Amino acid sequence: MSTMPNRVLPTEYEIAIVTLFLQTPNLITLRFADASQVGYAATVYLRVVDQDGNVKVYFIACKTKVAPVKSSSTDMSLTIPRLELCAALLLSRLLSLRLKTLRDKVKITRVRAWTDSTIVLSWLTAEQRLFKIFVTNRVSKIRDLVPQCEWAHVGTSENPADPASRGLLSDALLACSSFLHGPKFLHYAECQWPVVTTSSVSPEELPEYKRPSKNMLLTRQVDASFIQRFSVLRKIQRVLAYCLRFADKARQRTVVSGPITWLEYEKVLIKVTMYTQRLYYSDLYHQLVTSNSIVTPSSLAQLAPFVDAHDIIRVGGRLQHLGLRTDAKHPILLSKSSHLAQLIVHHYHLNTLHGGTRLVASLVQRRFWIVSIRAAIRQAIFKCTVCTRYKAAAPQPLMPDLPSTRVQQFRPFSNVGMDYGGPFTIKESQRRNSKTHKAYLGLFVCLSTKAVHLEVVTDLSTEAFLASLDRFVARRGIPVQIHSDCGTNYVGAAKQLKTLFHDAATKEALHARVPCQWKFNPPAAPHFGGIWEAAIKSTKLHLKKVVGNQVYTLEELMTLITRIEGVLNSRPLVAMSTDPNDLSVLTPGHFLIGQPLMAIPEHDIADIPQNRLKRWQLIRQALQSFWKRWSREYLHTLQSRQKWFHQNPSLGVGDIVVINSPSRPPLMWQLGRIIEVHPGADQVVRVATVKTAEGTLKRPVVKLVKLPTDNA
Repeated sequence: MSTMPNRVLPTEYEIAIVTLFLQTPNLITLRFADASQVGYAATVYLRVVDQDGNVKVYFIACKTKVAPVKSSSTDMSLTIPRLELCAALLLSRLLSLRLKTLRDKVKITRVRAWTDSTIVLSWLTAEQRLFKIFVTNRVSKIRDLVPQCEWAHVGTSENPADPASRGLLSDALLACSSFLHGPKFLHYAECQWPVVTTSSVSPEELPEYKRPSKNMLLTRQVDASFIQRFSVLRKIQRVLAYCLRFADKARQRTVVSGPITWLEYEKVLIKVTMYTQRLYYSDLYHQLVTSNSIVTPSSLAQLAPFVDAHDIIRVGGRLQHLGLRTDAKHPILLSKSSHLAQLIVHHYHLNTLHGGTRLVASLVQRRFWIVSIRAAIRQAIFKCTVCTRYKAAAPQPLMPDLPSTRVQQFRPFSNVGMDYGGPFTIKESQRRNSKTHKAYLGLFVCLSTKAVHLEVVTDLSTEAFLASLDRFVARRGIPVQIHSDCGTNYVGAAKQLKTLFHDAATKEALHARVPCQWKFNPPAAPHFGGIWEAAIKSTKLHLKKVVGNQVYTLEELMTLITRIEGVLNSRPLVAMSTDPNDLSVLTPGHFLIGQPLMAIPEHDIADIPQNRLKRWQLIRQALQSFWKRWSREYLHTLQSRQKWFHQNPSLGVGDIVVINSPSRPPLMWQLGRIIEVHPGADQVVRVATVKTAEGTLKRPVVKLVKLPTDNA
């Protein structure tokens, strides 16, 4: 130390310290702390009282430290009270270490400590939050290290740590009896120990007292618009850190150059947190600063909040003795409505690679206590565009009413829906090595009676389709309306069918060939044609069960397809009854030939006289009875909606959406803006026109995923 004479240490000294501890029931650990302007020291003794009342004091340990020249936080020389507090902390650490060793050998019944500083004693007995951060942190550590210790005052002349704090050489050490054996009063009975009375001092009169700023009681609304300009936590930290650098440079202070440091990021976060708390918890801060309590009905009372040395409101809770850092034991209190809380949740959500609610909450609560944090995290995940793409929560409009073509009486195949199915493999002949080709299934379904007409098409050209349409018209008559999709679900045939149904010249040829009304469903909307999609599914089911892995010729496939057509037209339209007195079940075949196509042949009536046959009017009446049964038995089954029976919010012009494309991963889905909506007769939007970077598309709303916006 600076007060020691600059001379070489003398010859080696041999100092013997007795370390034999008696196994007596009365062992008291005694410790002393002291400080001077050049250093501070701590000494520990063990006081042993045997069964005869004899007292022995043993020297246990001593530790000294040189006083820092300057304080790292205030850039001023440390005061004597601060050094005395550092000596008390050094003593607590030394004692905590020695107690762990001694308790394995002897039983310590009591722990006592002395200091000659009345200010330190007052700091140790008062509330730690009332003082500045230097005192608060050290008092908290002392209480955590030795919570069972009893502190008392000792005079400077009797304090054995006083010589060590000033610097003690080896020769002086041998001459100092109080240092090796403790003060004399330790050898007496405790009732004879000197009692030093100290006057009680209020916390306001002590050094390092943190006086509350009365002007911080906010009576005006704080403007938080500048925080809401940022959508990323790290960005607001970086911008404000550069602003603070500029302010320091304008005030001619020392300015750090280079990238923003971690300490600067933390400083900005503390300031923004304090600003946010004054905005959302101004009344709570006023109550904690003035009366150190909050109104009982407050929902925050169970958190036991308090104001720390940085004027930050923290959660008190019940984890005071948890062996973790302060942020974990006392997290910072934030409102879930604050923009800062949303930025923090979003920051941890991205850091966890778009983690879920439980993962993000566990990380956030290591430092921040956001009220209703799960709701805040769910809101952040809802606004995350990446998570929205993968959830793909497209709106599901209410199922519309059935059109008139489904519920009114029309001639069979007056209103039809058509679609393609396949491809299927056929061979040229029965020879073993004959060439194979692809064939497709053309399906026409009556919208009123569900009657099915099947055609085999050898390719997807316009000519092949028109030929199949000619065969259909020749057998079933010219329809009034033809409904069709604008595309297909089969990737291999997508390009050909797109040309077939979208080309203007093809549409003109269709109108010229068949003078009827054509209606096309929106692209990528197979659910608009559920009736023919179901018929395609049923046809494929029979084909798979019959064909298997066999390859048929064109003639064989046409024969099989025609038989499947008869089977489908013999299916009952309604559930069959078990009552033997009921009429035969109603099928689509009744509207085509008066009976199911797969019905048992009737008896020959060619030899029966004509006068015994029914009249023609009776035959027409029998045919009309089929429509009565259709109205009475079949129509009511269409009354209820089997799905899509909830009315969801509709999409509108200007909404930002991504287009669900099953052939692409979600992150590659096209981004677009709705420029036009097409509501149905019930004013429910089921189709929308979307403008993308690649052009304008018309898509059903079930393929559009609305992205969250700030106004959502």
